Amino acid sequence: MLTEIKDRATGWIAWIIVIIISIPFALWGVNEYFAGGSSLNVAVVDGQEIDQQTYRYALEERRSMARRLLGNQFDPDSTNTIEFRMAVLDDLVLRQLLQENAEDAGFRVSDEQLAAFIRTTPQFQREGQFDSAAYQQAVQALGYTKVGFETYLRQQNMLQQMQDGLERSSFITARDEESLLTLAQERRVFDYAMIEPEAFESEISISEEEIKNYYNENPELYRSPEMIKVEYVQLAVADLAEDVEITEEDIKRYYEENKDLYKTREQRKASHILLKLDEDADEATAQEALRKAQSLAQKARDGEDFAELAKQHSQDPGSAALGGDLGLVEAGVMVKPFEDRLFDMREGEVSDPVKTRYGYHIIKLTELIAEQGQDLSEVYNEIEDEVRQRLAEASFVDRAETFKNLVFEQPESLQPVAEELELDLEASEWFSQGSGTGIAESEKVRDSAFSDDVYIENLNSEAIELDINTLVALRKIETQEASLKPLDEVANQIEQTLKQQKAREQSQNKGSELLAKLNESGDWDSLLAEHGLESQQAAQFRLGSDSDLPLRLSTEVFRAATATQEPVYGGVVLVDGSYTLFRLTEVEKGVPANADDNTKQAVAQSLTSRRGADYFLSYQRGLRESADIEIFEENM
Repeated sequence: MLTEIKDRATGWIAWIIVIIISIPFALWGVNEYFAGGSSLNVAVVDGQEIDQQTYRYALEERRSMARRLLGNQFDPDSTNTIEFRMAVLDDLVLRQLLQENAEDAGFRVSDEQLAAFIRTTPQFQREGQFDSAAYQQAVQALGYTKVGFETYLRQQNMLQQMQDGLERSSFITARDEESLLTLAQERRVFDYAMIEPEAFESEISISEEEIKNYYNENPELYRSPEMIKVEYVQLAVADLAEDVEITEEDIKRYYEENKDLYKTREQRKASHILLKLDEDADEATAQEALRKAQSLAQKARDGEDFAELAKQHSQDPGSAALGGDLGLVEAGVMVKPFEDRLFDMREGEVSDPVKTRYGYHIIKLTELIAEQGQDLSEVYNEIEDEVRQRLAEASFVDRAETFKNLVFEQPESLQPVAEELELDLEASEWFSQGSGTGIAESEKVRDSAFSDDVYIENLNSEAIELDINTLVALRKIETQEASLKPLDEVANQIEQTLKQQKAREQSQNKGSELLAKLNESGDWDSLLAEHGLESQQAAQFRLGSDSDLPLRLSTEVFRAATATQEPVYGGVVLVDGSYTLFRLTEVEKGVPANADDNTKQAVAQSLTSRRGADYFLSYQRGLRESADIEIFEENM
């Protein structure tokens, strides 16, 4: 039963797909892969519903992404805001609108395009070649059926196709390109010196009165949140699997009943040359394509290099550059006429032209790998794990209903369910609604712990499904109200904060004072030496620089006016509070004609991409403005 549920599970799947296929819409294509679900909707877009389950999945996936990207800097509270939730819903609404319009506009992904995409995806290859077994394993690991995964990929590629089409419809003029090249080629030479706040901290003392005043003026910074400790019971397949007893007879029986799972199906490594032909092509065009295909087949048989012929003549964009190589092919992957001929060929044979709905194919069978079975001894450990997992899953299913019923029917204690199912009654550490450790790392657990039933009424929580293999129920042990931390506890922290603030102020005051003197005297070297500052030289192009200099400094240098031949002085406060003085000494105007081909191409691509992105954003705004969108915030 749980194995079937896994076919519909998504959890971490969307993130893996992002890595695999790098499609911007990868997080949006989730609606079709949920079975059942809540009848509540969070939005209706032109009559199409976005249900609560789809929304909650997308919300959790966005939180997970933020957690992975930000690491230790991740703030759970930042993902609980209405702004964050609305941003997730906004993406789902946009996905719905884009999908409808892509279909209405006639965007489609053909079987050939999809097959080419799959064949050239590195995660589905071994030693640089498409491998059917690797593909099947990846699809299963992602929790999809093969048909479901390919439907998903088709949808995402269709949306990407529409986006690419809109972005590529933008254009730029020669004057646009020349203007940007002039900017890109501009080079500025300057000196700079940094006045760092840390240099002032040792001279700064903070009084007790200042600490107390800051504490009283900023109580929200030093308030601890409501906290709770809970006791909980957990029913998990992983825990049950540790206690499962398996006999050798169980393993042998499973092997005999599932021998096909431990066979490597016959595979054929093939290359082809495709000459495209529309299905409605006239007779003359069809005959010409056939004659060309026959000629190429004969050339290959006469000894000409098949790979070179494919590179020169094949019209299959996915394989032509690879010399027509299709990798290892199993039965059921290619269209039937192609497959029928391929699996009737001898190794090394070149076929006559084979007609499919795509045109004429000349096929070469380069390698034949016969079906192979694995002995029980080779897969014994694998089967043992599988049998153990299946028995644990079956036990989980049997116990899950009892777990849910006892938690619900005896809401004032978890002891009955713990005793009935022989589960440990465990206790959590303190946690808040925004963050926690251990069991409280789960947002579902934290939300349940702070629900009215648990937090106020002192009842059991409902059975919480952490994932398809884990149920948890909890109840309150004790709570701590939100409170202002004692001044003594945060005094050192406040003292350091005030020191840093004052050090930044002094750094900036010092910088402003020196900048004024520089504008009066223009004596850069003497002034810096007098104040113990180190001068460093830098040169930067306006665009495309690989410099490690702070962005604010570079930006300010290129903002500086250059009407005279005299040095120009300036200053800028950096993100870390440092004040940086600079002396602009030389400006070399960009000359478009001097740009190399790579720079010209990069500038043209940058302009086209920017215009295209603006066009696509305008298109999205237009879709929103013309759509009938109803939002149900109470269901979010």
